[in-house]
Amino acid sequence: MSKDRRPVTATAGAAAALALAGALSGCGLIGLPQNQSAELAEWFTVSSPVFRDGRDLPTRYACNTYPGGQGRTPPLRWSGTPSGTRSFAIVMDDADSAYVHWVIAGIDGTTQQIVEGARLDKTVEGLNTGDKVGYTPPCPPENERHRYRFTIYALDVSNDKPLFRRGAPLEESLGAIAEHTVGRGRITGNFGSEQAR
Repeated sequence: MSKDRRPVTATAGAAAALALAGALSGCGLIGLPQNQSAELAEWFTVSSPVFRDGRDLPTRYACNTYPGGQGRTPPLRWSGTPSGTRSFAIVMDDADSAYVHWVIAGIDGTTQQIVEGARLDKTVEGLNTGDKVGYTPPCPPENERHRYRFTIYALDVSNDKPLFRRGAPLEESLGAIAEHTVGRGRITGNFGSEQAR
């Protein structure tokens, strides 16, 4: 499967569905590029003060099935976004189960971080894989460890009006994000029963 790094055009329902299929398979919208050297300017840095990329996500950001789990969104920071960025979107997914946990757009283009448990003004959230609006924390099955990816998309549209409607299905929200992406960055945190139980 091609992992082309150029922004995906998704102007019709079928194209949006293809963007979704690509996202969930690790190719397309939320996947890594096959050719890391191509169009490097499209990628920017994402970090967190509470975990390092590829390391363990602290338990408080997980579901309350795990002792100490509070279901809070972690703090995230980003820098090096491309010129022309007018707003941001965040998609959080489980790379090991093709489950999208969070889709949010309309974050102001001057924003460079979100705090723990942030409630962001003038944003819109779509449905996740569980058909819920908002953030669903990591909650892997017993005796499993999963990789949770927080991908931040720089978009070429302002947050003056919603990119998609609140509660939009994944086909609609991911398609809209894909259509307007000019850059992206990612941080991945691991979480599972070996770590927390």
